[in-house]
Amino acid sequence: MTSDLNRGDRLVKKQIISLNRHLPRQRKFLDDLILEERPHVVGADSVRHRFKKDELKKISEILDISEHHLLKLPIYIEIDSNASGSRISGRLENKVVCKILDLKNCNNETYLYKPDIKMLRKELPTTTQYIFLVR
Repeated sequence: MTSDLNRGDRLVKKQIISLNRHLPRQRKFLDDLILEERPHVVGADSVRHRFKKDELKKISEILDISEHHLLKLPIYIEIDSNASGSRISGRLENKVVCKILDLKNCNNETYLYKPDIKMLRKELPTTTQYIFLVR
């Protein structure tokens, strides 16, 4: 029985890894992306993910110029197997998300539910990505 449970856990983890193949090998800083002619990152699956310049501009207007070299993109929307909502982590990431969604009292971690995620993805479709977590 225990080996079946471990096998099941391993299978779920493999599926999650498969779901996260789209994630970039390395995220890039906002200030670097703004300077690129065709801003992009390359995913673990070797597919190029392009960022829309108007989204980068919108984010750059939300943050102070001194923060541009600190924000890495894309912003991850964390979907956890143990939670009902999705999480945004990081001070600057939350500053951007809270401004876009007009949320108050944001700090380093914010939990979002489907209507907020839908609005966020509508406003920032290329600069946000889902990441699936298993704990």
